[in-house]
Amino acid sequence: MTIKAIFFDLDDTLHDHLQPFSAAFKVIFPAYYKSISIEKVYKGFRDASDLLWEIYSQHKIDLTELRIQRVIDALENFDIKISNEQALRFQERYAWQLKHVELFPEIPELLTLLRNKGYQLGIITNGPTEHQLKKIEILGLEKYIPRDLIFISDEVGAAKPNPEIFNVAANTIAFSPRELLYVGDSWTNDVTGPSNAGWQAIWFNHRKRQPTTTDYKPLGEVQCLLDIVSVLNRSVTSN
Repeated sequence: MTIKAIFFDLDDTLHDHLQPFSAAFKVIFPAYYKSISIEKVYKGFRDASDLLWEIYSQHKIDLTELRIQRVIDALENFDIKISNEQALRFQERYAWQLKHVELFPEIPELLTLLRNKGYQLGIITNGPTEHQLKKIEILGLEKYIPRDLIFISDEVGAAKPNPEIFNVAANTIAFSPRELLYVGDSWTNDVTGPSNAGWQAIWFNHRKRQPTTTDYKPLGEVQCLLDIVSVLNRSVTSN
């Protein structure tokens, strides 16, 4: 079936999420910054954040607890113990750095190309509504993606990988799930989640992670987002 609409993850898919994390880490933990792999810490931070988000979505912890614990958990992987106060200081600096995020360089070209090819474009992202909308505004994504096709977990009341957030998007755009494609960097959230909702998925694996399961087969795996176009062209040819 032909793809008619493409939805994207936001963080570390449309913009470089590692850069603000690294900049904040360098300021708050300068000694550790020189001695451990920041990319590995960041991957642990994202993994912890994803796991804690499910708990947050069940109203078992609040947002401040989530933000504290994800830093503590990421550093515990390196046998580094930090206090809640240190985690909060990191979060404050990290939030400041997020006010200066930039799109990955290829994103304007990609979104313009896809839109010109007739695809409808949207975003599905986990996060607090105001926080994510502010990032979308800073990144200038509203010129490519209409507000009614931006779905944020706190606003919807369901978070990736729960298929419900994808179902809400599908019902809004009124296309069959098989006509919808999702693109993101997390195997669990961005391949497993949409696949369970009947969508197609492309894994943007630019951090070179391993799949957490082998139960799902995405339409493609790319390390450069512009390669999405080639995956789509191959899909059309094979149909």
